[in-house]
Amino acid sequence: MGKFYERFLEKETVTGMIFDVDGTILDSMPVWAHSGERYLETLGIHAPATLGRTLFSLTMQQGARYIKETYELTQSAEEIRAGIIQTVVDAYRQETGFKPSAQEFLRELHQAGIPMIIVTSNDRPLVEAAFERLKIRSYFADILTCGEFGSGKDHPEIFYAAAEKIHSETAGTWVVEDGLYAIRTAKEAGFRTIGIADASSREDETQIEKLADYFLTDYAQDI
Repeated sequence: MGKFYERFLEKETVTGMIFDVDGTILDSMPVWAHSGERYLETLGIHAPATLGRTLFSLTMQQGARYIKETYELTQSAEEIRAGIIQTVVDAYRQETGFKPSAQEFLRELHQAGIPMIIVTSNDRPLVEAAFERLKIRSYFADILTCGEFGSGKDHPEIFYAAAEKIHSETAGTWVVEDGLYAIRTAKEAGFRTIGIADASSREDETQIEKLADYFLTDYAQDI
């Protein structure tokens, strides 16, 4: 028995690693969950803690309209949307931190010379801002975003492209994700997978645990 981040390379054949970002490396769920509240605070308005749950099921544009109507704001829905996004950008630049023991796991992989790459549905500037501040940008050969690539994680092409960029064969490449659909895509495409517990995917945890090769609540948990 030992900590996952210490034992992983001893137990498994690893030729490359593909990481998601939000909910996998970064503990960023709270940033998105409270973005509406934070925006209203910039206007001097105190919002209830339940606002995040209300906005969760809405698109960004729908959420902006909801805030405008509920709080009778003079700003347009587009201005509100831009303001909410800015609060998220500021959080990534200033405060968003690691998932439990993610930093240690990344350091172990980097020191072992394992090639790593990012595949994310987030925007590049947000990821780069957080990674530069946390001093891990140099760990990754590249950042592939679904928006720039033109395909989401519900199709395997972006994972194949990522593995090719780090010259890693599919069978030895591990995909680290918190999203069930992405884990399923990677698994069906022949990749090994590590599922990470996150509040955003809690309702899928049972399925993720069954599907992934490993399921972790903390990169330091015993294996």
